[in-house]
Amino acid sequence: MKNDVTTGDVSVAVESAALVKPNKVKLPIRLAAFVLTVITLSWFFEGWREIQREPGLVSFSYLFFGTTFTLLLLAVQGFWIYIEEKSTGKLVRKVKLFDAIEAKLAARNQNTKDRDQG
Repeated sequence: MKNDVTTGDVSVAVESAALVKPNKVKLPIRLAAFVLTVITLSWFFEGWREIQREPGLVSFSYLFFGTTFTLLLLAVQGFWIYIEEKSTGKLVRKVKLFDAIEAKLAARNQNTKDRDQG
């Protein structure tokens, strides 16, 4: 009997001898996210340098978009790590926001499967 453990509870996986199927993001996607994070972080530093020299619309734009996109990409990568740890039963702390996102994605995937089959 094979069950996928998605609760992140190691005791469930060990006690029921369930098959733990880790959810992983493919390497090219991870590398692309990392490269984009480095680029947006450089925008942040460039905006900060420009503001120190001469404040203006361009420098504030670099700082704003660099900060915003860096934080967004770090949150996405944090979500990937969270889901991977949860699927392997190594989750230390639950994050309600990530659980809510995972539930929405799972519901959307189920709706897509139901629509494709019906």
